[in-house]
Amino acid sequence: MSHPEIDLAQLQKMAQVNRQVIHRLKERVSILETALGLVCDDPQMAWLYRNRSERMDATLPLFPKARADFHLARYQFAAQHVADKSVADIACGTGYGVSYLREFGKASQIVGIDCCPQAIEYARNKHQPAGCRFETADALQTGLPDAAFNVVTSFETIEHVEDEQGLLDEFARILQPGGTLICSTPNGWPLAIAPHHVRVYDRQSFLSALESRFEVLELFNQNSGSDFKYNRGQAQGIIPTCDENQELAECFIAVARRK
Repeated sequence: MSHPEIDLAQLQKMAQVNRQVIHRLKERVSILETALGLVCDDPQMAWLYRNRSERMDATLPLFPKARADFHLARYQFAAQHVADKSVADIACGTGYGVSYLREFGKASQIVGIDCCPQAIEYARNKHQPAGCRFETADALQTGLPDAAFNVVTSFETIEHVEDEQGLLDEFARILQPGGTLICSTPNGWPLAIAPHHVRVYDRQSFLSALESRFEVLELFNQNSGSDFKYNRGQAQGIIPTCDENQELAECFIAVARRK
């Protein structure tokens, strides 16, 4: 026997899925059209497009908007903590975040560190206003002076690094006593979907790692609002983490103080 109410629910679900597929296809076509216009005249844009699964410039329409907004939102959040302060952004990638913290966060000076020479070259050419500089170095051995910075930012880095403690030690070394660390990590993304990750964090394991060298002052959920499975159906935004919502975070952002 037919059940019209069940059939209708199934049709509504199929329609929603189809709308999402069509939206993604339209976005991909738009990105491809934009990319063709950019990469023909600029070898660095061609490099960025070829490496778009690992590299991001959230200021360009070369990436899905939800993904780009998700990355930029972390720097918008960190910008609230850097006015008139010296900042190191570790694993800075293409440098758009360094430029944002300088121009909009009003950091007094800022250095971006990344292990990828091509990313640093891109950053120097595309995102280096006065008061910014970029250096190629490993996140565990930045070569930066002891206690030289008021703030360290490092987004989506710790899950990539085998030596978790060594990374946190380096953050603490370059921070002044009482300095601020702002960092993030995905919440419970399985390694099967993240081939460049070496570790999976949840709320407790992330806090436990940080507390070896830092006092965690605040923890936040960040969600992209996208249809990505591990957004867990949440709206886009950054909100305080609590017991009731911790499992819904796509990523966590911590604000911590060097002990």
